[in-house]
Amino acid sequence: MRNKILICIFLLISSCLAAQTEAKLKLRDDTQKNLCYDGLATRNTKVEFKNLSTCGSNDCFYVWNYGDGSQDSLVITRDITADGVHEYTTDGLFPVSLMVIDRTSIPDSIKNAKIKAIEYLSTTKDDSVNISVNYTGSDKTDRQTTVKIPVSQFSKKNLPYSIEVYSPYTAEQNFSCTVDDPSSEDDHAAIESFVYILSVNQENFTPHKKDVWKYYWSIYDNKTLVNSFVLDSAEYRYTFPKENYKPGYTVSLKIALDSSKFDPDDISYYELEECVSEQSQIIKVTDYFFSDSTRMKDDVDDRETSIPNIFTPGGNDENDVFYFNTNGVDEFSIWIYNNNGNLVYKQTAETISWTGHDNSGKKCPSGTYYYVVKSTNKDKRHNTAGFIQLFRQD
Repeated sequence: MRNKILICIFLLISSCLAAQTEAKLKLRDDTQKNLCYDGLATRNTKVEFKNLSTCGSNDCFYVWNYGDGSQDSLVITRDITADGVHEYTTDGLFPVSLMVIDRTSIPDSIKNAKIKAIEYLSTTKDDSVNISVNYTGSDKTDRQTTVKIPVSQFSKKNLPYSIEVYSPYTAEQNFSCTVDDPSSEDDHAAIESFVYILSVNQENFTPHKKDVWKYYWSIYDNKTLVNSFVLDSAEYRYTFPKENYKPGYTVSLKIALDSSKFDPDDISYYELEECVSEQSQIIKVTDYFFSDSTRMKDDVDDRETSIPNIFTPGGNDENDVFYFNTNGVDEFSIWIYNNNGNLVYKQTAETISWTGHDNSGKKCPSGTYYYVVKSTNKDKRHNTAGFIQLFRQD
């Protein structure tokens, strides 16, 4: 008799345990734990999750949250046999969870409406759970309410690990290539026109892990590789070797994972070696020594120099220093003579400037000065001469 009672108690306890609401999930394929989204349909970033939950009343809501905040990141279903499926299209570390909520504990006016979202809020001291329910009311308006249900009719389970997605993909241009202009609002300066700042676009490429990427730059001139280099940093100061504006240099940036930051087995296991994205731009490079309107003329003799003929040292304004743009490749020399034909200043450099002092450091008086400019360029395109009006302000 005693044994029968014990058996009945055991069966009753087993029956109660089996009737509990329990959330349980797992990855259908463990190889999908780490992913790469590169914007191509060939990359598989669709992750499948297995629903192993139990529902006490056999009438529950199953709320999948795939963690990436996308439009279809939250899925609510009443089908216990429905497994979770989600495609990740951005990089990040995404926690995945599954909630099971017994529908019998939710008011009919809500559970029979079109439910848009369910969110766990808190567990109370009286063994109840507060959940937030967003739904569409009978008047077709969106509503939100808090529902309290018994803790025994609610369960939430997180995947033991987050889904991690790496993505080098950028829908827009992945880098910028601009002339390095040292000028500021308060201080204008000469430009070396062949010198460009190559910069990864920090608005379009914002990875959740910045230190696991490498940047592969390639420079082509008419399909011929001119230079290539690999960087850890997102910015680089590059000097093009010569003028090219028909059509220009092809600059290519490939963004790829740094394999040294990963376990070698993980790289092949998760197929991360092909986690790359590459984009190219045509960059026109011209010589800023010449004026805007003439610098692209094929015949150099038809080009006009862009050298100012007046400056006002000592006035604390943008005309304090006499300078002109160079290309950053050729070495320039300038000779400056006073009205009597005496040499007062000489300089040889890639960038030329004159503060209105002679080579001994003395201030040159106001007046007309004459200059001769030459460079190391083989076609002598920079050989020129002219005059400068110096108006001293101090």
